[in-house]
Amino acid sequence: MRKALSPILLWGAVWGILEATAGYALHFAAIALPGLPGALLFPLGFLCMAQAQKAAGKPSAAFWTAAIAASVKGIDLLVPGHDAIRVINPALSILLEGLAVTGISLLLPAKGKGPGLLPALGMGVLWRALFAGYLGLISLFGLPAGLVTSGPGTLLRFVLLESLINAAVIYAACRAIPRASGKPAFAIRPAAAAGAYLLALGLQAVL
Repeated sequence: MRKALSPILLWGAVWGILEATAGYALHFAAIALPGLPGALLFPLGFLCMAQAQKAAGKPSAAFWTAAIAASVKGIDLLVPGHDAIRVINPALSILLEGLAVTGISLLLPAKGKGPGLLPALGMGVLWRALFAGYLGLISLFGLPAGLVTSGPGTLLRFVLLESLINAAVIYAACRAIPRASGKPAFAIRPAAAAGAYLLALGLQAVL
């Protein structure tokens, strides 16, 4: 397990950095191109989880990588002026992504090409369905949950359409950048992983 800690920390930090930088840019671009964040952010997170799984040799590395990325997102709870629910919801969605990828990965044979279209679709549908269930629950307490209170069209787009787009992007990315079997291409040093995590925390706090 100890050898898995550095890749999990590194790739969780990379995911956190992507959320803080590319995620910010994608949400800004969504003003002109609605749906862009949903199309790309989960595939980016998946690629980070896949690299951690490859380096650690364990499907569960996906969930722990997501936990690191979620902790980066959660640093905003310590920054004055942030609405707690707008920090908790993205962090929870990241954790659910990790849970879905871990669960589906446990059902798949180990191979270097990444998941097929159906498993990739299953990952997207699973985490989105879980998140929608959570939103439905908090909506009962008057908390913001637009994805489930704006009508069935919005919910179906979130759970099904965006999952289909994610599956296509993940499938294409895994074949364009295959997860080669065997040892990782480079050794991950604990100091480098810790440095990346501190960088991710800093970027999240200031952006």
